[in-house]
Amino acid sequence: MKHITILIALLLSLPAFAAPKVLKGATNHPMPDALVLNDSTPVTTPAQWQQRRTEMLAPLLDIQYGHPPTEIPETRLVSASDPVSQNNGHTRYQQLKLSTGPKQEIPITVDLYLPAETKAPVPLIVRVGPGAPIIETINQRGYAIACYHHQDLDPDIEGGHDIGPAQAAYPENDWASLAVWAWGASRVLDYLHTLPHFDADRIVITGHSRTGKVALLAGVLDDRFELVVPNGSGCGGAAAYKVYNNGAETLELITHPKRFQYWLHDDFRRFAGKEPDLPFDQHFMRALIAPRAVLSTDALEDFWANILGTQAVYQAAQPVFDFHNLPQRNAMHFRPGKHDQLAEDMTVLLDYADWLFEDKAFPEGLNEPCMPGFELK
Repeated sequence: MKHITILIALLLSLPAFAAPKVLKGATNHPMPDALVLNDSTPVTTPAQWQQRRTEMLAPLLDIQYGHPPTEIPETRLVSASDPVSQNNGHTRYQQLKLSTGPKQEIPITVDLYLPAETKAPVPLIVRVGPGAPIIETINQRGYAIACYHHQDLDPDIEGGHDIGPAQAAYPENDWASLAVWAWGASRVLDYLHTLPHFDADRIVITGHSRTGKVALLAGVLDDRFELVVPNGSGCGGAAAYKVYNNGAETLELITHPKRFQYWLHDDFRRFAGKEPDLPFDQHFMRALIAPRAVLSTDALEDFWANILGTQAVYQAAQPVFDFHNLPQRNAMHFRPGKHDQLAEDMTVLLDYADWLFEDKAFPEGLNEPCMPGFELK
């Protein structure tokens, strides 16, 4: 009996993390229909879809992100390091120093990892932010990856509202940091398109967390990105405002002046706590990528990133991809674990890109919900 008592005590002393965490819904408000015009007319033709695209994008920029410059400045190469062999000879690495802007006053650093053994042109992954998981595998599978230093364009200081080189160069624009960094992705691509290494029809953009938000916005604003992969992007990214799981970052939290208000348009905070009044939700962002492809990758214990909201946005955008007869170009993936961009996330990206670009098998495990049975209002 004494031994049984000791065993029970030991079992009870196991740490709490041994038990699986359960995702629970908290809010579920209706989202506006992406296939209904503002005058309540259903979208049934390509011309109406183009009209609806304009209607959806306008409030996203007016209220949430601000407006990047309409002019496209030249992006120039300032310097390039000598190529270096890395990753057991599978990678040829160079660091590029670029400049852009009306007076070439905006610097952008790019870390370029080319596959050493694959003939050009190759598909290209643009990653927002330095560093990436499994670069060797990426190059072995025939993909190049260019990681640009987004903070060169605009600083990222919590609670700050610092004016970086890009906002200083365009003082008349009302763009916030996420829009600045997304604009930077396009300027990087402008330069990379001048090189013979890359296939212009096979371009991917990705990022994680705040840079996942940037990747989604860049994919909406620049249709040269054929595949858009926000990872763990949460609030302000691929997750909803009208559907939150418990423990999620909210509009109130993200737009607090002591936190990340500078990521988003100043006007956006007036909807904090009033999410049902928003004239849009993030399914508009996902829908605006159609007929190109979008894949969101997230972790099942990343409740802060509002994974239920990401599932809801995927569901709400699906009719748009069905309208284009391209249902599989809207995809999501949830893996076990927490907030990060890991090897599994990048492997899913590569597998999905192989399906999209190379007509290989559709990856297994996609589009499985984090909360089965959840239905949108």
